[in-house]
Amino acid sequence: MSHLIGPDLPFVIKPLAGSEVEEVTRCYADIFLNHEPMTRCCRIGPDLFFPPAEVYVSLCARDSMSFIARGTRSGELAGFIFCSDLSTNWSSRDPRMADMFSLFPKITCILDRLEHYYREQYPSGPGESLHIFQVGVSSPFQGQGVAKALVRTVLENASMWGFSYALAECSSPASRGLFSSCGFLVAHEIAFRNFSADGASYFQDLPGEITLMVRKL
Repeated sequence: MSHLIGPDLPFVIKPLAGSEVEEVTRCYADIFLNHEPMTRCCRIGPDLFFPPAEVYVSLCARDSMSFIARGTRSGELAGFIFCSDLSTNWSSRDPRMADMFSLFPKITCILDRLEHYYREQYPSGPGESLHIFQVGVSSPFQGQGVAKALVRTVLENASMWGFSYALAECSSPASRGLFSSCGFLVAHEIAFRNFSADGASYFQDLPGEITLMVRKL
């Protein structure tokens, strides 16, 4: 399994291990709940989020397709990237994942809309499309190239794993810029103000859009 270790980098990248799940989940909860635009609209507290999130991170560690970054000298957790085969059925793998989805029905709805578009346009069977679900960088390591190194590490490995495409949903200009710089192209967009389901508008007060970005491997 390939990963980046550069003598001039302030961090190293390694596969996410089962022994790191709790630590990584705490970092994930902090970044996801406090900095992701759609999640902030849901107002979910960390005590409610942590248990199902820990199940999800544990499954990611078991799949060996997710990575973390650590400070070269300090060993401090610098960031993470969670990935999976797009064909993964999370609820069938662990029934507790239903608790995760139930916390964010609005987000699940808009992501399902993008995923439906993707499945109509691109290969989506087992082993065909790698889904990059989350990338996060802890505050002390912001601006040091951690996120880009994590994405590039995943792309390098995705080709070796046999995937044909990689995809990610981006909900901010920063995330779109990150994936664009790594060779991803915009495949589809949904403006937050225009999104509705069952007659209800979910993110009408949120500026911008959520973007499906795709890269052929």
